[in-house]
Amino acid sequence: MWQQWVNGILGLWVIIIPFVGLGSNSKIVLIVTGVIIAILGFWGALQKSA
Repeated sequence: MWQQWVNGILGLWVIIIPFVGLGSNSKIVLIVTGVIIAILGFWGALQKSA
């Protein structure tokens, strides 16, 4: 379960990277990828296990 939370946090980090100057070449790609990773990570963490 904790892996999903880590994925969500890493997704947020990928969103932040272009704004701190680390990935200036492909800002849009990093932001979109980060949003997708964060949404899927947090969504998976909030799902109840069967």
